[in-house]
Amino acid sequence: MIHISSYCRIIHGQVIINGKTYFEAENKTAHEFLSELYTFSKIDYRKFYKMDLLSKLGFLASEILLDNSILPEYEYFDKKQAKENFGIALFNANASLEADCKFQNTINFFPSPSDFVYTLPNIVIGEIAIRNKILGETAFYVTKGFQADKICEIVNNMNNFAGMREVLTGWCDVNPFAETLDCLMIYCKYVKSIDDPVMIKMLQDIHGKELNINNLNELFTNFKI
Repeated sequence: MIHISSYCRIIHGQVIINGKTYFEAENKTAHEFLSELYTFSKIDYRKFYKMDLLSKLGFLASEILLDNSILPEYEYFDKKQAKENFGIALFNANASLEADCKFQNTINFFPSPSDFVYTLPNIVIGEIAIRNKILGETAFYVTKGFQADKICEIVNNMNNFAGMREVLTGWCDVNPFAETLDCLMIYCKYVKSIDDPVMIKMLQDIHGKELNINNLNELFTNFKI
């Protein structure tokens, strides 16, 4: 069974962690909001300022989500430990459009290599994987909209056919024209049975929810379960 260990929702100038407000900043541009969130979270990663908006969004969501001061006390995430059975599967509707537009604006003069680097949506996955030594299966899917059934299908396939026991998954989207950010990052774990010691503790809180269509839709729509 795949269960939700914790989640991070970033939308409308706010960051929600496991149903509780973590950070808010009104009337900010997307760049300003993410920069303030980076500072607030006390993250030390200089490469952050070189990233496109999509990479910044996914990177920050994963950093906050996997912070041991935020994870349940029975969980511990070691960034320095290589993780072969840990995968990442992210989804969005606009791919790397923000970086594409930015690069397009440079090609009539001198194409910008620094912008070109981010003209693939899966770059955000690479940033997260490198930061956390995640060596398992990774994929980025571009869909017309949030599809809970597709997310469940992909994550379960990663578990059943690729042996992934932990997965970062969810929605990570940037609309450059409306300049909106929309992210639901979920940390999932495979649990053998309801009698598993970790499962027993998870079921005492929201973190024991099964990764299914109803729970995903509720998370995406209502910010909490």
